Amino acid sequence: GHNNQNKLMPPTSSTGIKYERLIVYSIILLFIIAGLLLLFYVIYMTLPTDNKPVRKELFFEDDSTSMSIPNLGNGHMVIDRHNWGAQQGVHGPYKLPHPIPYVLITHIGVHSENCSDVHVCSIKMRTLQDAAIAERSLRDIPSNFYIGGDGNVYVGRGWDTANAYANMSLAVCFMGDYGRYEPNDLQLSALEHLLTFGEKHNLLTEDYKIVAHGQTRNTRSPGIKLYEKITKLTRWYPCGRPGYKRCGVEIGLPTVWDQEYPKLIATTTAVSQTVSVHRTQTS
Repeated sequence: GHNNQNKLMPPTSSTGIKYERLIVYSIILLFIIAGLLLLFYVIYMTLPTDNKPVRKELFFEDDSTSMSIPNLGNGHMVIDRHNWGAQQGVHGPYKLPHPIPYVLITHIGVHSENCSDVHVCSIKMRTLQDAAIAERSLRDIPSNFYIGGDGNVYVGRGWDTANAYANMSLAVCFMGDYGRYEPNDLQLSALEHLLTFGEKHNLLTEDYKIVAHGQTRNTRSPGIKLYEKITKLTRWYPCGRPGYKRCGVEIGLPTVWDQEYPKLIATTTAVSQTVSVHRTQTS
């Protein structure tokens, strides 16, 4: 009886066993590959990289995440002078005519690290304003807007008051030293949203140009790492570089976009030229 039962059982061969093992190993290998792909995807999504696709949508008032703080969209808050603690009763001496034809990109420099939250950036803004008034004899903090490492925009002289460089430009300062550090994606996105807001509200000309501070005078500002970023922007204009005319010549800006030092006006030709243009534009 046992012999007959054994005859009914399927024969077991080494070839069949090898085939079953091959299937098992293949399944295990597929799981390993899937796990590695998932791991690489998680690493790619968590590590910062310049090659990531940038969100192109631009939102404005209807994208606010706060009921009390203005928002340019995509989380970029506008921190006004009151909120960062500006000195009261101080302002630049000249109005800023609209629409504005030039956007001037600067940085703080002097080994300044980027700030990462509203509290630290607000302290930096107060320090910058105090130094501008007490040490550099300026009427107010020099630039129109400041962009922190937190991706927020801090109001300096704003849209309606001329900056300390040239009164037919909008000066946007990146908070940090970008000869040493890389600007982050939040800052570049904040710049894009700020300028799009200005264009939408006719504060900037339709053909406004973006230039680096170093294209207008002998300075390292805004730092080589930031300069490399802004030269890739569609509105960047190569004036002041070899083979190109100086920046602003077509609208009568002075040869050197120098800072206003009121105590030195009588002895500094470049500053006198700047002040002359300011008075002409605001008269």
